[in-house]
Amino acid sequence: MDLIHADNSFNELGVVEFVRFDGIISLDADVQGNDWEAEIPAEDYSRYGFALGHYLYFPDSEWGGRLEKITHVSKTHTVKLCGVTWRGMLSRRALLPPDGQTHTDLRDTDIYPAMRSLVSGFGGLFSAPSGNSGLLCGLKFRYTNVLDAILDILEPHGLRLALALDPDSRHVILSAPAVADHSDEIELSGDYDFSYTSTLGQATYNHVIALGRGEQENRTVRHVWLLPDGTTTTDPNASGIASGADERTLVYDYSSAEDEKALIKGAKKQLKDHGAQNSIEITFDSGDLDLPLGDKVGLRDRTLALSDVRTITGKLLTVSADGFSLKYTVN
Repeated sequence: MDLIHADNSFNELGVVEFVRFDGIISLDADVQGNDWEAEIPAEDYSRYGFALGHYLYFPDSEWGGRLEKITHVSKTHTVKLCGVTWRGMLSRRALLPPDGQTHTDLRDTDIYPAMRSLVSGFGGLFSAPSGNSGLLCGLKFRYTNVLDAILDILEPHGLRLALALDPDSRHVILSAPAVADHSDEIELSGDYDFSYTSTLGQATYNHVIALGRGEQENRTVRHVWLLPDGTTTTDPNASGIASGADERTLVYDYSSAEDEKALIKGAKKQLKDHGAQNSIEITFDSGDLDLPLGDKVGLRDRTLALSDVRTITGKLLTVSADGFSLKYTVN
C-alpha cells in the first residue's frame, strides 16, 4: 500500500516510506473517530518537505486526509504525522442558514443535488454524484455538520455514504450505495473466537413523554412508546405497549425542538439510549473481511440465546512492516 504525499494544491510529491499507519473512520461525527497518524523515522523527515495543510492518503480509498499536526518524539527517533480523514473534514463544517433564513432547507430536493450543495464549500475537494437519483430529501437543517446532514439524507432511503480519493481527478468522490445486509452470510459469534460482551436486561424506559415548545396548557406534549420488537410508536392503541408494573416512563424536556417532527425524533433517541438492554457489543479483527461502514452483519451469543443484526459503525486500519489489519466496531 503506497502512502502518497501531496501539497495543499493536490500536486503529488512522492511516496512516503512509513513505519506505521493508523487510521480510524466512523459514522460518528466526532473527529476523534475520523483521524489518522503516520509514523516515520526522524532522519527521513527533512527530505519529504512536509507542511501543515498537505495531504497524505492511500489512493482509491477512504484512508488518509489533511495533515494537521507534526510531532517529533526524540526517544523513539520518530516523527508522527497526524491529520483528519476526508469524513472527518465533512464533520468539521457546520451548515449555516442562508441570509435571512433560519434553516438550510433541502426539502423536496433530489438527494444528489442536495449532496452536491452540502459539499460545495470545500473548494472542489469533494465531488458528489452527478444528475438526479429520483429520491427526494425531506429534511431541513440548522447548524448541523455536513457529515451528519449527508447521513441523515441517505438513511431514510437505505443508502450509506462511501468516499474514496481519486488520484486522477484529485477529488474525493462521494457515492451513495445501498446498505447491504450480510447477516445471512456473516454471523459474528464465539464460534469464530470473536471477543464480545452481551447483556440481557429490560429497558430502563419504554415510554417517553416529550415536552416541546409552549407554556402550561399550551405546551406541546407527545408520547412515544417502545414496543417489544424494538420499534417505536406514537399510537396509544398499538399492540405491545407496556402497562402496569411493566411501564417505565421518562419525561423528556425538549423545549428548543424546532417542530413536532424534531420533538418525536428526540424522544425516539431517548428510547434508543435507554431502551432494551438486550445487546451484543463487539469489536473484532477482520480476518479476510473488508466491509464498508454502514453495512450490516449478524451477531450471536449462544450462551444467552441472543442474536441481532447490527451496523458497522467504525473501522480501524493499521499498516506496518507486519502487514495490515482491520478492526471493526459494530453497534
